Amino acid sequence: MFSRSLPSQHLYRTFTFKSFSTITMTTIDSVQSKLFARPLPPLEPGKTVWDPALTSQISDLKAHQFVKAALHLANDDIKRCHDVTEKNQGDPTADVLHAVLHRREGDYWNSKYWISNVSSHPLFPSTSSAKKFVDSCESVKPGSDEEKRLRETQWEELKRIVVWTRENC
Repeated sequence: MFSRSLPSQHLYRTFTFKSFSTITMTTIDSVQSKLFARPLPPLEPGKTVWDPALTSQISDLKAHQFVKAALHLANDDIKRCHDVTEKNQGDPTADVLHAVLHRREGDYWNSKYWISNVSSHPLFPSTSSAKKFVDSCESVKPGSDEEKRLRETQWEELKRIVVWTRENC
């Protein structure tokens, strides 16, 4: 016997088994929906994870490690994303994630280093444009209209990374 208590866009699905025990499972769709509905993230979140409750839920997902890393990055969990990318250096997708996470932590030269390691990737069609974006993030005045535009661009990039990893990893 199977029952779903909430629509898939909610964070949890409830499963009922014949033994009448009920467990709650997080789905990738529900985590993505919650993250994509969040307020505009900062360029640099520091060490503050946006929703600490999502950390273990993302880690426990039955998904490719790059999907989890992208979700952690969208949740401002730089450390957990970094843990995955470090173990996969040389993989173009890991290197893209590595470049973005270093930009988000304000480690701009290191971000450009990882961009340089990506010879070709659909998420970085132009490494020179990616490096210019890093330079813009580094030089922007906090609270300016330009900072808001960069935050919006970065948020669209983060969402694109999540969607791309889900479709391709």
